[in-house]
Amino acid sequence: MNEGGERSGRRLLLMGSSAFKTDELPAVVRERLDEAMALSMTIIVGEARGACRRFQDYLESRGYSDVIVGHAKSIRYNAGGWRTVCYGDDLKERERGMIEDCDSAIIVWVNNSGQIAKNLELLKRLNKPTFVYELSTKDDHESFGMIDPGRVYSHPYRPVWARARGDSDRLGEVLDAFLASGDTEQLVEGENPGLTGYYLNKLIMERDLRERLEVAVESGSCYLRRVA
Repeated sequence: MNEGGERSGRRLLLMGSSAFKTDELPAVVRERLDEAMALSMTIIVGEARGACRRFQDYLESRGYSDVIVGHAKSIRYNAGGWRTVCYGDDLKERERGMIEDCDSAIIVWVNNSGQIAKNLELLKRLNKPTFVYELSTKDDHESFGMIDPGRVYSHPYRPVWARARGDSDRLGEVLDAFLASGDTEQLVEGENPGLTGYYLNKLIMERDLRERLEVAVESGSCYLRRVA
């Protein structure tokens, strides 16, 4: 849907940050969802923790049936028993597939989440009308409105330097700090990104955190992420 509330295609995507911990969706987001349901739009929604599950809970509470739950290898949440679609084998494929399949979107963006920032950039490049609700849990500041084509949506990384080999204590501190933060992604700098990722993965397995954390080495950089 666009700023005036008119129909923008038939398929609306709902996506958001796992760091959204509030039990109820913001009123401005609920209003947008009510408009979409009144227009009988097909709603595509994710199933990760946080905003996506709150989206699902609201749709289920309204008894809305024209819903597709998008997932990757497995599905973890389907509040309404709706039909499901596998959009890819991993997070990156799933997010892109869902974005390409929609005509417009409503996005909940918390604490400048890196993955959501990437999704906003893709939605912007594809010229898909997108309503963005932005929240900082550090100061409870919120803002909302249509996506700004002149803005660069990005995550202000706070890089953490850690030696890959022989410094498990330092890597342990990185994991502990990341778990305590509200961030969904953290750049971890090291002598060798591949080795840093290897030892981070080893610690994650030793601590039985595989359902909560994952490591990705992309374009010569190592990232620590929460599992979506």
